[in-house]
Amino acid sequence: MRSFTCAVALSAVAGQALGSVHHMFSGVFNGTDIYAIEFDDETNSLTLASSIVSTATSSKWIAIDERKQNIYVSNGAYTSLEYSSTVTMDSTCNNANYVLASTESPYVVFGASYSTVCPAQMMSVESDGSLTAVIANVTHGSSAGVHGLALTSDNEFLYSADDTGNAIWVHSVNITSGEVAEVQYLAAPTGADPRHMVVHPKGQYAYVVFEALSEIGVYSRDTATGELTYTNTSYPLLPSTYTNASSYWADEVQFSVNTNGTPSYMYAATRSQTTTIPGYASAFSIDAETGAIVNQLFLTETTGSGGSANSVPSAPFVEEYFAITDSGSNFVEVWMITTNGTESATGKAVAHLDVSAGPPNAVWFD
Repeated sequence: MRSFTCAVALSAVAGQALGSVHHMFSGVFNGTDIYAIEFDDETNSLTLASSIVSTATSSKWIAIDERKQNIYVSNGAYTSLEYSSTVTMDSTCNNANYVLASTESPYVVFGASYSTVCPAQMMSVESDGSLTAVIANVTHGSSAGVHGLALTSDNEFLYSADDTGNAIWVHSVNITSGEVAEVQYLAAPTGADPRHMVVHPKGQYAYVVFEALSEIGVYSRDTATGELTYTNTSYPLLPSTYTNASSYWADEVQFSVNTNGTPSYMYAATRSQTTTIPGYASAFSIDAETGAIVNQLFLTETTGSGGSANSVPSAPFVEEYFAITDSGSNFVEVWMITTNGTESATGKAVAHLDVSAGPPNAVWFD
């Protein structure tokens, strides 16, 4: 039996531009820590500000709320940031894996268990963001194993990446009333295994990580009904020359962050299944009006394999910065891309921080 918990950050220094020290948090797959990390964009350096002890053995995924007041942790970890509350899943669900916070009041939280038969869940929160109760189940098929969730920018549709069931599920959600309704079941291409996904803020496109194919699948979206249509278009997350694609498994996708809600980039990563062989990171230029991919800017080796997870959270201060976590070699890095228009770019690690346990993902505070 696993749970989703909330930890409230006591304080941090906000920064919105280059020339500042910025802050992020990362959990661990195995261990009792949540890392508070500082990034100085003048010196391009990462520093472990503190290692916060939790009472659980892992924090498989963490999310930060829109108000930057709360960190939500899957798999039962809570921390001395200031432990707030816990919501426990059904006793048959043993792998709380993914947590996602809505972006509008009443700021409900969604959690998914990577276990067949177990539904995703909508959880209510107090005014301070502390979790209170499960208010709705988001059900899937009997063979479903949901690994990732995505919300539309209006918080009206929830998308589930069904890894074991090889499908995408669409549900309408009402975050005020707690109502949930199934809208669509859509089988993925044969052997794709959707892992994580994002929906562009403009709502016309969704992008899905095909874990087994090491690709990004492109889906068009009906903005009225929420339904998806696979465009039969995908982008590689491995070089075309690779003949050992089965040695890799694609992992993450995230949009860059800017103040007007029209991201310029999308970042993605795939992992090697051998710690001595690097994974790959990629960046895409995104059309601001439609959300369509303009070009795949680069596809380059990461400095480690990625391990079980190499998330790619975009920095909130400049779109050309993003972080990478590597649970195989226990480190966090910050990468920077340099573009030459919309046709080409390079990406490289500019800061590296070794940590004592493997981080699954990171969230930027400022």
